[in-house]
Amino acid sequence: MVSLCCVGRGEMRSIKCLLGALLLSGCGKQDISVTHCPSLVQGCAVELGAEKVIVKTNTLPVPLKPFTLSISASSARQVNVVLQMQGMDMGLNRYRLLREPNGEWRATITLPVCISGWRDWLMIVELDGERRAFAFQTPGN
Repeated sequence: MVSLCCVGRGEMRSIKCLLGALLLSGCGKQDISVTHCPSLVQGCAVELGAEKVIVKTNTLPVPLKPFTLSISASSARQVNVVLQMQGMDMGLNRYRLLREPNGEWRATITLPVCISGWRDWLMIVELDGERRAFAFQTPGN
């Protein structure tokens, strides 16, 4: 487990800490590419294989307030999302998205509260066994 060496403010420090946690936590046998997502409401796009994948929420994610996560990945057969926070056990935060008639994948998600006040999250999107991570922050007080 990663130590709490990342107790500091600043977006770049937070992103570096999340990347370090991902590399050191052993959360998978394959390397996971991390994309910083400044606005999940506007959406973030990545290339996964030959497909452009777009991750988007209907509202700004805030702890304890449900929001809808939409992922556009038309050729996917299964989509799961895992939410993690660096250096903290946030409990089981794994969601299985369901395919909508329009081909998008959706789930209603609720972020837990981090009692330390940290706002840096890592959303790991699993598409048919391939994983891509998105780093994002929740709003401050």
